[in-house]
Amino acid sequence: MAQFGDSKVEEVRARADIIEIIGSHVRLRRAGRNFVGLCPFHNEKTPSFSVNAERGFFHCFGCGVGGSAFDFIMRVEGLTFGEALRSLAKKYGVTLPEHDVSGPAAGEREAMLKASEVAAEFFAHVLWNTTDGAMARDYLKSRGISVETARAFMLGYAPSRPASLAKALEKRGLREAGVKVGLVKKDGNDAHDMFRARVMFPIRDAQGRPIAFGGRVLDARLPKYINSPESPLYSKARTLYGLFEARQAISSSASSGKDRAILVEGYFDVIALSQAGFKEAVAGCGTALTVEQLRVLSRYTKNVIACFDGDAAGRKASMRALEIFLLAGLLGRGIFIPTGFDPDTFIRERGAAAFAELIEKSALLVDYFLSEQAVEARGSIAERARVAQRVAEVLKLVGDPFQFDLLARKAADLLSIGEEVLRKEARGAGRSAAPSRFVRETRANASP
Repeated sequence: MAQFGDSKVEEVRARADIIEIIGSHVRLRRAGRNFVGLCPFHNEKTPSFSVNAERGFFHCFGCGVGGSAFDFIMRVEGLTFGEALRSLAKKYGVTLPEHDVSGPAAGEREAMLKASEVAAEFFAHVLWNTTDGAMARDYLKSRGISVETARAFMLGYAPSRPASLAKALEKRGLREAGVKVGLVKKDGNDAHDMFRARVMFPIRDAQGRPIAFGGRVLDARLPKYINSPESPLYSKARTLYGLFEARQAISSSASSGKDRAILVEGYFDVIALSQAGFKEAVAGCGTALTVEQLRVLSRYTKNVIACFDGDAAGRKASMRALEIFLLAGLLGRGIFIPTGFDPDTFIRERGAAAFAELIEKSALLVDYFLSEQAVEARGSIAERARVAQRVAEVLKLVGDPFQFDLLARKAADLLSIGEEVLRKEARGAGRSAAPSRFVRETRANASP
């Protein structure tokens, strides 16, 4: 995180209008010296959320959440303190230092962000306004994606010509920035585009700025997808596709009692679910779900529902995901898509109502794990002992003491073993960040 002096923090705090900031998310009305409204962080019918403009402070008497304008932006937009500070500084005209201790100079970072923005606009222009984009428009239509949805996700098309974007960036003095974010490749003095003849999916940060891209071919060429490399703007291990588009839906769902996020695998899964009304859908970037991605998502909601294939591989995947959820401090729920479908094709063929039924049937991943282990514990004493050890290793990852207590009771009952023995084994070595033996086994046995 950027390191800024206290004077700059106080300057931003003094200039920031907390009523304006919170009022863009919450309908406020004056009540004496304060402003009140319905809390955006929990479900309520009577306003208990209060904002004091003089003190620059908000507080909810219902759920206890409170703090400054920084705290509100961090919570509602899922930003770090440094990101919230930069966002408010830009909004209220405060100039921050050019450098931070862990990243590129601010000017260099802005150039990379500008190159990504230019690229997103370039790809969108090609898709919607040129003959090059006609095939891609037809392809999106065949996938059931409406023009409105495609524009909402800033979809585009990279033309087949080898240096189209490189030339557009060079005209703006952004070619080197394009190289740094993986949009352009240099070959001596020449440069060519990283993405060619592909439908383009901009990956945006929590503030809506493009920071990376995914590109899909329209024919049988391999690889089917290529993605931006790691860059100073983009870490796939900490990034979720669709989070910017989903965050408002996730935040607003908290006030309606449906606080949740739906975690899927692909770009089209996110887009199809969003178009069908499940606007809280996101996807992990990269080939595997990470603890960091879930921790980012947990800034918005603790209720995450992950989608898995309904076959044996999907069942194994749900077991591997359990440990990632627990390490991130989440229990997580799972739904299993019928074999032969993914969320995208399931929505298109069976409709939103059928997907809503799957959500209603979702179960805690840890409950599914325990039920699976209970089935295996019906064998010999040696087999039961091995199962008990697996369960103890997974329980080590449960940080919340109340959740641990409830799960230990349930596990002991299901496995017909002594609860105190299970508790001692699970808590004996303390909480571990290393993969458990059970997860190492399931990874080793997983289908490629």
